[in-house]
Amino acid sequence: MDMVKRVVGIFLIAVGIAVAANLILTPVYHDGSPDYPVWRVLNWFMAAGTVIALVVNYRRKRALRDNEDGVVAYLRVTLAYYGAIVLTMLFFWEWFWTLNPDSETGDAVLSHVVYFPIMDALFTCIALATGSHVWASARDD
Repeated sequence: MDMVKRVVGIFLIAVGIAVAANLILTPVYHDGSPDYPVWRVLNWFMAAGTVIALVVNYRRKRALRDNEDGVVAYLRVTLAYYGAIVLTMLFFWEWFWTLNPDSETGDAVLSHVVYFPIMDALFTCIALATGSHVWASARDD
């Protein structure tokens, strides 16, 4: 089980770092076309990471009910859990839109330019925090 936790932790951390780096570098390398090939590939890894983060943080939140670990632990777990819920909603709304871009037109298309960076930043935070927790829990077992 430790090996699975380590692989999941490394996966979340690696995807979190890749998303952060690509978010920062997209304005540097992007040619201005409506297609974003790097994001198109990265979104598949983000989809898996989002679901993993939701499941891990749900399990953490559920386990927290059974034992009282203090206010700081409660806040950390609760923020990660609700952050994962928000991330899941935002990510899949954005991603499904990119898979079917004809579903929205006009000014709605421009709103995605704002939502994607917010969602990418949230993904980075949740993925890195969750990946670090999973990696540390593999060490503790």
